[in-house]
Amino acid sequence: MSTAHIHPFYRIWFTIVDPTTLVFTILACILSPSTMLATSVPTSFASYDPLSHGPLLYQSAALYAFMAIIFGALLRVSSDLNVWKIVQFATLVVDCALLVTLWSMLKQQNRLELAEWRGEDWFNAGFTIWVALIRFAFLGGLGVGTQVEEKTKTG
Repeated sequence: MSTAHIHPFYRIWFTIVDPTTLVFTILACILSPSTMLATSVPTSFASYDPLSHGPLLYQSAALYAFMAIIFGALLRVSSDLNVWKIVQFATLVVDCALLVTLWSMLKQQNRLELAEWRGEDWFNAGFTIWVALIRFAFLGGLGVGTQVEEKTKTG
């Protein structure tokens, strides 16, 4: 198992801020799915349809719950740097997919011009880019101490 000093900023962000953000996202998907949909698609383009959008938002909530458990539990009990890196790399893939999805939605809605963006679009893009940059910094080793290999005793 490889362990390393992980800067307190990353510990706080990945084990407290990330899961807390996800809890609010989960609640929005379940309790206010029309609001959640409106953050990606203006109601002038499409309104919430419980039969078509509901299942997708509930499944998204389940996947976000899985991520929140990984952040809030696994990263708190593991000091293995490889585990932390795998979790952050996988999450960075999700962040990139969210940005591609945002771009795709804006393109389909003919709203790629920055002047056409709503507050929700700016927040979605800004926050996702921010967390992606945090993950890039972590994966790049910024604030992560020298790696130490722990050997287990046999016999």
